[in-house]
Amino acid sequence: MKSIYCTVETPKGSSAKYDYDPELGGYLLTKYLPLGFVFPYDFGFIQGTLGEDGDPLDVIVISEHRSFPGCLMECRIIGAVKALQRERNGEQVENDRYLGIPETSVIFKDIVEAKQLPDSILEELKNFFIDYNRQAGKSFRPFKIVNSKQALKTIEKASKSADHLKKIEIFGPIFDNKGNRFSETIYRKIKKKLTEDFGGVTAYIQMPAEGIWKDTKYREIKDQIIIYEVMVSKIDKSYWKAYKQKLREQFEQKDLVIRQSDRGLLM
Repeated sequence: MKSIYCTVETPKGSSAKYDYDPELGGYLLTKYLPLGFVFPYDFGFIQGTLGEDGDPLDVIVISEHRSFPGCLMECRIIGAVKALQRERNGEQVENDRYLGIPETSVIFKDIVEAKQLPDSILEELKNFFIDYNRQAGKSFRPFKIVNSKQALKTIEKASKSADHLKKIEIFGPIFDNKGNRFSETIYRKIKKKLTEDFGGVTAYIQMPAEGIWKDTKYREIKDQIIIYEVMVSKIDKSYWKAYKQKLREQFEQKDLVIRQSDRGLLM
């Protein structure tokens, strides 16, 4: 059985809920659970997947140990809890929970299918998410446990949904050639335009990257940059050529980097 990489957001035993925030480049504390209420196992997402709700698929990592927010684990998927979730606005969506076992687990090393788990573990997971969603004013109704083959088939479909997307990254400088910081107005306009044109944008503003290169005289040049990221299904070269020229003029740069890469599933 092939392994899949899973990222933990909220660790086992935590009474706090964490979500990965790409704009901040870290794990954001989103809420505390009621007193005595904790996550029974590590909870996170399957890398390189895209569910119907626009987010990566959720995964429960069942293990004898707890990890930490951001921990990357190589897991085998043993099945999934199929469930219907009703949002506060009345909308009903399918929001499944995939079940993973870390390849490093000793106690669960022989588990390859969800049906091999003790019934008590599956019931604990179902009841946890029922109560968890009730606290948030939602309803969660588990209706089926599927095996590893069925779960992997759905994951493969979700990875293809992500695969057809292209990631476009725009690298914008923070300081001009004289060392003065650019106006915040420029960055707000970039976010607004990309949001309007592509339905959303990720901006790595809080943790700027550092670019290092050498000029024609082999002098080392350093600069801090902000990265904007959008996902597209098709590359419109004429659009990006024109927008790059506009950004070069706004930032008064001889050149500016806009790059494209595929988004896929790490397996």
